[in-house]
Amino acid sequence: MADMGARVQHVIEEMMGNEALLEMLDTDAATEMLNWGIALAKSLVSRTTDMDDLAADLAILPRLKAVRQSMRSIGNWSAGKYVDSASRVQLREKLLEQFKAIFGEEERLPSPEKMDEVLIQVDDKKNSPHQLILKLKQLLEESS
Repeated sequence: MADMGARVQHVIEEMMGNEALLEMLDTDAATEMLNWGIALAKSLVSRTTDMDDLAADLAILPRLKAVRQSMRSIGNWSAGKYVDSASRVQLREKLLEQFKAIFGEEERLPSPEKMDEVLIQVDDKKNSPHQLILKLKQLLEESS
């Protein structure tokens, strides 16, 4: 039987040790992003209960990579990196692909229009990076 605790701990340590995932964010936003990433990773790991370690790695490594990539992209976006509409369209497409990898092909994802509505909110300087991350999380939760 697989040691699920060890799998989860390994994934958490890997995320926490990767400073590049969160270096662009203030403490509140980085904490929110890290907690979100850990929750996603735990959910993915929980699906591997009946698998041996090799099968589990093969099943979740691409999804965990997508979690890390989306964390980095969302962090950069919330910190103001994607300022023009062309780069936001690229970001939207990249995030939708990453979310598809994380949640699976069968999961409902936000429409491109709904994603754009959230992504453009980075222009409103009243929104902190933490608030922007929460808005994106909420959009994903409402879509599923």
